[in-house]
Amino acid sequence: METTPAGSATPMKSLLYWRKSMINGAKTVPVIVAMDGACMFSMRDAAGVPVFSVPAPQAAVRFTSMGTMVVTADGRKYDVLGVGASLSPSPSPWQLADMAAGGGGGTDPTGLGRAGSAGAAMSGAGGLGAVAGAAGGAAMMFAYYQGLDAIKAWQEALPKAGATVQKSSMKAGLYVSLGVVAAVVIGLVVALSLK
Repeated sequence: METTPAGSATPMKSLLYWRKSMINGAKTVPVIVAMDGACMFSMRDAAGVPVFSVPAPQAAVRFTSMGTMVVTADGRKYDVLGVGASLSPSPSPWQLADMAAGGGGGTDPTGLGRAGSAGAAMSGAGGLGAVAGAAGGAAMMFAYYQGLDAIKAWQEALPKAGATVQKSSMKAGLYVSLGVVAAVVIGLVVALSLK
């Protein structure tokens, strides 16, 4: 665990996804995670309503090897991801407007580009043949790594703002991705050889 004394923070804002259920992908919903210059750390839902808003030193955050940011705030745990599930709802008009407005720097540069991209990639991969599957898999991996970059930015910023943070190298996703790439390549070779 690493704790840094609270001070001023660089404002940050990311469009991320709150996994409310490990089973139901539709319950992995877009949220805006933000920290202002006074180290207030917050998460807002699709309507802009705060899910939590605490001084960063009152938050405990654990980063997993797969790139999940597990936030404990106000006595509750929240699993926050860089990309949504295939059934995740799209970001709300409020969330899109809030991200487009920026607001003090530190805004997630890939947030709007990632919005719904994992879901679209998964839907596009189903039933359209090996090439569409490969393209969908590549798009999903690209979205995953952009989302992982956003999570890693929080892993660096939160300790500086005074949050208690347990860091991770987040390398497990790399091994899963390599397995997916190998499976797609094998599938393409088999599909092309059957012609």
